[in-house]
Order: sequence, then structure tokens, then C-alpha cells
Amino acid sequence: MADNQEQKELTKEQRLEIEENALQALLQMGCKFSVPLKIYPVKPSKWFNLRKRLFPKCTKVWHDKRIPKDWNVSIVEIPDVETERMKEVYMRQFNVKPLYLGTIDRLRQMYIGIEYDEKTIQEQPIQESKRLFKYTRQMAEIAAVAVINDASVTDKTNKAVKELSKFFLEHLTVARLQKLTAIISQMMNPAGFTTSIRLIREVGTTKPNPEAERIE
Repeated sequence: MADNQEQKELTKEQRLEIEENALQALLQMGCKFSVPLKIYPVKPSKWFNLRKRLFPKCTKVWHDKRIPKDWNVSIVEIPDVETERMKEVYMRQFNVKPLYLGTIDRLRQMYIGIEYDEKTIQEQPIQESKRLFKYTRQMAEIAAVAVINDASVTDKTNKAVKELSKFFLEHLTVARLQKLTAIISQMMNPAGFTTSIRLIREVGTTKPNPEAERIE
């Protein structure tokens, strides 16, 4: 019985260690995610393929003109619920790098602007959830700021943030947005920042030791 209890405790410790390692990896390396586009992949034209055969040394790469050249897009296969077969889709790739302090401060300002009442949510979950949909654009902007993550995000009129926010509004589902914002919240590392504040306060309030100064 005691051995079983010890095994359970060990399993719990291992699980906590895995979670801690995952969080540290997230804070140090960031994360990657992809968003499916609303257009289906098309193959190169016959003329393009003919030119490649006629001029094999030609290094020109075919590009779908519907997709901006600065987007990181790949073609992947996903299951189609309707046909029960695999289908090819365009996936735009994103990389959320470790957040800079300036980005975190901008995110903090945006989070503060979101108001909700926990009691009302408990009493009227459906009605309150519908009311909170007014923050959809703000949540998309939060995701955009975290992805761009440079000094420009402190400018509230930043064009790149507005364009990426619009993209997320048009392509993210509620489930994807929920996962993304949860990751961003973890990457802000509020616990670590609170610990830093405590250390600073402790250093500032520690009284000097006269005896130690004499010894030096």
C-alpha cells in the first residue's frame, strides 16, 4: 500500500517537472503555430511547367499570386470531415518568439482594457459571453502584438499590427484564439516578473550590516 502511494507521488512529481520544463522551453524559445488560409492550393500553370522543362537551369520558383510574398506559407494535408478524405490546404506559419519587456507592457495595457464581471458570468453565462464578443478585435490585436513582438508595437497606430489583427479576425476560430491567448499569457511570465519585483523590494529594504563593512 505504501509502495503504491509512493509511486503515485512520484508520478505527480514527474508530471509537475514535465510541466515546468515545458513552460521554461516556452519562455526561452517561444512557440510556433499555423493558421489555415481560406483559399485552396492551385498547381503551377502548364506554361510554367513547360518553361521549366525547356529551361531546366531556370531558378524561378512558382508562387501563388493570391498570397503575399512575405508570408510564410506551406501546403499540408488535413482530414476533410465532409468527404472523409485528406485534402491539401495552405497553412500560414507563425513564430511567437520570447516576449520583450516593451511588448509585455503593451499587452498589459490591452488586457487592462478588457472588463468583465466574474459573478455575472456565473449567473448569466450565455448572455455575458455574447456581450464579451465585443472584445473580439482586441483579442485579435493582442495576438498580433505578440507575434510581431518588436519596438514598433508600442505605437497604437502601427500598420503591421492592424493588418495582422485583420488577418486573425478573418482566419482564427474561437478555439484557436483561446489556445493562442493562453500561450501568450504564459509567455508573459507574470509569476517570474512578480518574483523579480519581490527581489528588488528585498534588496531595497535590507538594512546594511556595519560589522560586515568593518571586516571588508
